[in-house]
Amino acid sequence: MSDDSAPTNENGPLTGLSRSALFEALCQNSPDAVVVVQRDGTIVFVNQRCVALLGYTSEELLGKAVEVLVPHHGRDHRQMRERFHETPRPRHMGTRPVLGARHKSGAIVPVDISLSPLPLEGFEGGPFTQAVVRDAEYHQHFDQDRVLQGVAMNAAANGIVITDTRGVIEWVNPAVTRMTGYLAEELVGQHTRILKSEVHQPAFYQDLWQTITAGETWYGEISNCRKDGTLYREEQHISPVRGEDGVITHFIAIKQDVTARKEAEEKLQETHEELTIRLREIEELHQKLREEAIRDPLTRLFNRRYLRETLAREMSRAKREEIDLAVLAIDIDHFKPLNDTMGHAAGDAVLVALAELLQSSIRESDIACRMGGDELLVVMPRMSLDMAQERAHEWRAEFIRRQQSLGNADRAPVCTLSIGVTNIRKDDPSIDALLERSDRALYQAKRQGRDRVVTEA
Repeated sequence: MSDDSAPTNENGPLTGLSRSALFEALCQNSPDAVVVVQRDGTIVFVNQRCVALLGYTSEELLGKAVEVLVPHHGRDHRQMRERFHETPRPRHMGTRPVLGARHKSGAIVPVDISLSPLPLEGFEGGPFTQAVVRDAEYHQHFDQDRVLQGVAMNAAANGIVITDTRGVIEWVNPAVTRMTGYLAEELVGQHTRILKSEVHQPAFYQDLWQTITAGETWYGEISNCRKDGTLYREEQHISPVRGEDGVITHFIAIKQDVTARKEAEEKLQETHEELTIRLREIEELHQKLREEAIRDPLTRLFNRRYLRETLAREMSRAKREEIDLAVLAIDIDHFKPLNDTMGHAAGDAVLVALAELLQSSIRESDIACRMGGDELLVVMPRMSLDMAQERAHEWRAEFIRRQQSLGNADRAPVCTLSIGVTNIRKDDPSIDALLERSDRALYQAKRQGRDRVVTEA
């Protein structure tokens, strides 16, 4: 090799640059460590990359046996070196497992190594071998990560499907085969429509594809069809995968079979609805029983029991707020002769007519009760004595009119009303005192000839 012979490239000779200078420039600027070894294993050249990778300077390695860089140097390595010299052919990176090189600190650095014979004629110590040493730690970690990711994807409980941009399946994990009933080889190469059911309308799939082809993630619930034809429901995330240039290259779908959960939710919803209906029925029955307990079955007016519960409360409020509270005791005149002449059905009709009259003319806050037989009582909060007396006269006149409309005047006397009216006093000691006063007013109306209203203040 002549130092003054200039190398050439496709554009002409590299003038002013010797081969030795070119070799030096190439080796020193290589991103990999370069080590040249003569036949007996002595290092005759190293580049600056050795300092960064292995911690040695060129001065520390030149003239040393290459075994200083070999973790387990000795006879085995020398024998391998001799065999390489006997059959010197290039050995490229990636053809062997990751090796180790000894760092100056004693640590072992994972490396990839390529070996090439150097045909240097006219130099003693040949033949020579060039070793290019590359840091393999990143690649080793990358490979390990890739293996771990593969293991994780295969072991994942959720189904994972990778497709190309057309929707053709390229890879599935075991969870997908368990979910669908298809073997992996039956799915790979097929379009995802192999799982399509007839549950969804075309617009559903159009929206899905428009979302993911626009580069966005689609999430939703979808009904698919197993190999055996049965339907299953899955929650699914579909995300686009982009290449280095930003163009979508694949889609990854993460699937979770939610069939059992959805069936349980639907069953729970059905049970909840049934329970709601039962509770409503119970509440209605409870309300009905409550109504039956506090109302008279014939007239549907409140009964004596309800009167005792509410009158005590209304009296307390009237005294506390210093407001009026009127009580009207009502008795049907000539009721017994009507029953004796026309029968109990006619008497019941009169009672119902009176109840309807009262219910149609009292306020929501008023309380109309049947005390028993033909005796009724109306409690009217915030009603003055004069207004209560006026209301009693209206009921008496209207009741006669309604009796005449029953059409039994030719055969029996028309019933009239005797009404006793009173109002609460501040010194009323109890409910009984108020009721006794209303009864006295009622009896006075009876003694004075019936069909009249008597007031006791």
